Amino acid sequence: MKTRPPNVSPETLRSLTDGWLLGHIHSIRPHQGGSSGSAKYAIESTEGRFLLKGRPHRALSPERLQLMRSVMAICLEAQLPVPELRPQADGARHIEQDDLVWELQTWMDGKSARRGRRDAHASGIALAMFHRATRNQPPLNHSSGESKVQFTSLVGRTMERFPSSKTSLQQLEALVGLAKKKSEERGVMDHPKQILHGDWHPKNLRMHSDGRVSGILDFDAVRVDAVAHELANAVLQVSLRRPKDLAPSQWPSGLHFQAGQQLTSAWRSRIGKAPPEGTWSMLPWLMIETIAMETVLPVAVWGEIPGIDVQEWIQAGAETAEWIRERSRSLAEAWIPTR
Repeated sequence: MKTRPPNVSPETLRSLTDGWLLGHIHSIRPHQGGSSGSAKYAIESTEGRFLLKGRPHRALSPERLQLMRSVMAICLEAQLPVPELRPQADGARHIEQDDLVWELQTWMDGKSARRGRRDAHASGIALAMFHRATRNQPPLNHSSGESKVQFTSLVGRTMERFPSSKTSLQQLEALVGLAKKKSEERGVMDHPKQILHGDWHPKNLRMHSDGRVSGILDFDAVRVDAVAHELANAVLQVSLRRPKDLAPSQWPSGLHFQAGQQLTSAWRSRIGKAPPEGTWSMLPWLMIETIAMETVLPVAVWGEIPGIDVQEWIQAGAETAEWIRERSRSLAEAWIPTR
């Protein structure tokens, strides 16, 4: 999901870095990847390499900022490869400037993970270790249901902006209603809730040359919910077939179902306690909810998908959701872990 990051002047960047005492700064370069909608800059200095990240103030309450930091601290204590926040000289952990909240993080080496089978196993292992670290932590009193409740209103806003996509949007809305019913029938509302990463995506993972995950990034979407929601998103993101050099109308249909199977098997091999009954059978339905929200949300909020035709984007999302619905039973069976 792409949104356009804020523009930041060179003068602002220079003033921002003063408080962190980074020594001599060799370079400050825009950085692509991770959460969209945030301004990100790679910094090289005599003190090391860092990522300067500015998030829109309107999307980041003090409570959410504290939640993100708490989850990152939990991961660090569990020795998971996550960035560390570098405080300023006066102890401040962030700066608010130009409607952005800025933090400085240690740089995480490695290349971004890729969709498909190659990195799916390592992704599943890392996700299991994240869930092991967070499952016995207090729920941090933070719910995740709000965005799902708003889906109908997001469809309405998108339809006003892009009436030519009415048919695809109505199809997505109907599929989300069906998917919600199916996942509830399978018991998702009764599953225990725990801290989730919220956006387990290949772009948010860095890979070591030996195939291990060397960095877990982007805690902007952390939330509390049933683990099945996270598994559904992780399987979806590793399985989507969306080559960067093709327009949405040219994307291959379907999913890399074998990549999803590798991820679930790796996750199950390290998670320990078996997930609640119904987890695997509800994955396709939760994936429909996920792809629908990922399709509609950026268009409703920003009115564009940079570099992509919006009508094609919405149609591709609807086609993917329908493809999953048609094969929901066989996909659920395919993603049952092998031991």
